[in-house]
Amino acid sequence: MTVSDRRIHFVMEPHPEQITYRYRLEVSQEPVRARMCGFGDKDRRPIDPPPVVRLIVTSTDGTPVSESSIDHSMMIVHAGLWSEDCAEERSLVINPSTIPTQSAGPSSTVMSLNTPSSTRNLMGHCTSSAYVLNNHSGQQGIYFIFQDLSVRTEGTFTLKFSFCNVKELMVHRSPNGFTSTRGNVAAEVYSAPFKVYSAKKFPGMTESTALSKAFAKQGIKIPIRKETRYRKNPNDDSHQPSEEVPETTSSLETPETASNNPKTIESSNDNNDPKTAESSNDNNDNEEPHDRSDLSDDVIDAFSSTSSQEEENEDMPASKRLRKTE
Repeated sequence: MTVSDRRIHFVMEPHPEQITYRYRLEVSQEPVRARMCGFGDKDRRPIDPPPVVRLIVTSTDGTPVSESSIDHSMMIVHAGLWSEDCAEERSLVINPSTIPTQSAGPSSTVMSLNTPSSTRNLMGHCTSSAYVLNNHSGQQGIYFIFQDLSVRTEGTFTLKFSFCNVKELMVHRSPNGFTSTRGNVAAEVYSAPFKVYSAKKFPGMTESTALSKAFAKQGIKIPIRKETRYRKNPNDDSHQPSEEVPETTSSLETPETASNNPKTIESSNDNNDPKTAESSNDNNDNEEPHDRSDLSDDVIDAFSSTSSQEEENEDMPASKRLRKTE
């Protein structure tokens, strides 16, 4: 601290961790796909799966430093949207609603004072605090999770993650009384390129990863999607149905005989029930025999004679019928 003409300058010395520690970022979970949310905030879909960044801390000689010996309460990572080749920043985009419409009149006489305004292309919480968590393998680490990021426009992008320790910021007060802070980005890393689809072309959300499930069990608010109930590939047993469907074919018959006689299964099951057996016998008794091969010759002659007599009576006049009956 120095004093000169009643003007005081406060300078905070760098924290010892800035000198003794080295930081490195690595992407533990890469983004794969996303559905564009457009310029409205009603239907906003997050990037899937949620990007996860891990912080690796080492000493100046490269020795790993334990997470328990580091104060991570003021560590943050900021996410920015960049082009696929990591050359241009794409965090801002022109809002189409602010673009002035062309008038039918001459351009020299009609002028618009409204200029297009830019809006954020990367929506959601772009900054994440540090969490000491165990991954799906049980390994402890310092992680930064971005489960609420969305992109407005369609295209292929990458995410740039920048790490900063707020404790290492240098505070400076100017002679006019204004206070300013200064800090350096300690580490940076880019994600793999991911594609943002339109609503019609979006293939859908992927299954939740093992890392996301492990973090969700430890209290991190990550949307977890359940597994598919039925398997998509018959050779894959990972998504087999939980309940077995009972077979409909009988064990006493082959599939060929069952297809030729569709009532075989019902009749074989009904014969075990005495009530159904009685009803089937009654139905057989009521039916008239169509085949007369089992009848005797006398019965056939009697039946034919009665039928011939009935035919003669029908042809006879009514007066002769009465005399014959008398």
